Amino acid sequence: MNETKKTSPLILVPAALLFYLVYASVMKEIKNPLSDVNGHVCVYLITFLQDGFFAGWKEVPYCMWHLPVLFLYRVLNVPLEAGAALTSGFFAAFGYLVTYWMIRRYADSRAPEVSDFAASILALGFSLVQGLYFYWMDAGERFTGIFSMNPLHNPTHMAVRPFALLCFALVVDLWGAQEDETYLGIFFPVELSRKKYNLLLAIFLFLSAMAKPVFAEMFIPAVALLMLIRLIRLAFRRDGSATPYFRECLTMLLCAVPALVYILFQFLAYFFWGGSYASDGSFAVTRWMEVWHLFSDNVLLSILCGMAFPIYMIVIDASFFIRHRIGRLSLAGYGIGLLEAACLGESGVKLSHGDFLWPMMCGMLLLFMSATLHALQLEHSPVIGKGRRALVWVGWTLLLAHVFCGITYLYTLLV
Repeated sequence: MNETKKTSPLILVPAALLFYLVYASVMKEIKNPLSDVNGHVCVYLITFLQDGFFAGWKEVPYCMWHLPVLFLYRVLNVPLEAGAALTSGFFAAFGYLVTYWMIRRYADSRAPEVSDFAASILALGFSLVQGLYFYWMDAGERFTGIFSMNPLHNPTHMAVRPFALLCFALVVDLWGAQEDETYLGIFFPVELSRKKYNLLLAIFLFLSAMAKPVFAEMFIPAVALLMLIRLIRLAFRRDGSATPYFRECLTMLLCAVPALVYILFQFLAYFFWGGSYASDGSFAVTRWMEVWHLFSDNVLLSILCGMAFPIYMIVIDASFFIRHRIGRLSLAGYGIGLLEAACLGESGVKLSHGDFLWPMMCGMLLLFMSATLHALQLEHSPVIGKGRRALVWVGWTLLLAHVFCGITYLYTLLV
């Protein structure tokens, strides 16, 4: 395991700033009857309080965000509105801290010159990133149409974010340990106890599904696909290496079982137990990009605006996203999420809700993270030439543009 430098307490300043900004935006948004946070507070939380826990759970079985709000209300007598803002602020700060930790751990092993200040500013910017928005283009609105990995207006999706990143980091390290017995974990010391970190992966996956099933809906198929491809390649070698790897595949499947079972119960609640889907329609396979075209006249342009930075990093160094575990997993995750967004939806009124666009946004999160980490590594590489370094700085400029659009988007939520 790589030694981590002593962390300055000043990294908590961006966490506090992000907490306050999200708190203020929720307190403002909750007054809008059409906002997501208003629906969760004034519909779902009221159902929990008036009709009992099971009735509320059927309406919103992804209830990790709701449970702390209910706790604050019932135990500490915090008003629902303030409780919703405090809980959202907490998950935003938690997501920032996980992002900082990933950047710090990766930098310690690949780019040790990165300071705490630089890592914390990068993590703060990463927590605000939105798609590039130009009002004169037909890519869609500032959020709907272009979409992003940081839907700051949606409290349940933002609760998924930290657990998604933790799962991503764990799988990267567990794969490294599977492929090389001498591997030292980048993010987690998996070399000390594989069983412990497999269990931790199962817990984080379950918590992500409890927050919202959208990450697991993308991540589990992506992990399964890449492991299946590797298993087939090992089987063709005929050297016996496929058998122990097959056991690793079964272990990873067991890690996913708790989350998959919970997602099954969520779908039962929707379809059969009188939850949200009962009166609005059902799961459906749609025409290609049918749902996305409800929000954007030009889906390709929307993708380019939403993913400009990672797409650019893929263009200048595609080999990282094909050969390295971090890049390969993030690329597969985004690809699976994009396919789900393109082909899946719901019939009836809920077609326009775009619920299967959310897994794609989780894939965006992973691809942005891997692109950011790789840009950091390239910039501080001792063998990189001036031309390549200039290309990396073009990438940082694109990321800065994403952050600027995030700041302007947050501003629209605050005013």
